[in-house]
Amino acid sequence: MTALAPPTTACDPRPLLGVGLPAHVLVQFDDRWSAAWLIGRLHCADGWVALVQFVDRTGCEQTVRVAADRVCLTTTPPN
Repeated sequence: MTALAPPTTACDPRPLLGVGLPAHVLVQFDDRWSAAWLIGRLHCADGWVALVQFVDRTGCEQTVRVAADRVCLTTTPPN
């Protein structure tokens, strides 16, 4: 498997609103980027958060909510 390159610029969360679910994404946790699945978009009073599923460093599957600006698509969504 090829390692995923971390984003080099800030992520724009707007493309995540138009992608079908589930979608393969990169998520920033602390100082690293991890591969994950975007499985939901939760709307809040001040915007929205992403619901993602990933395997943590211990090998356990986790489902967490993260700020949308910490999530990047791994591919460009079709027009």
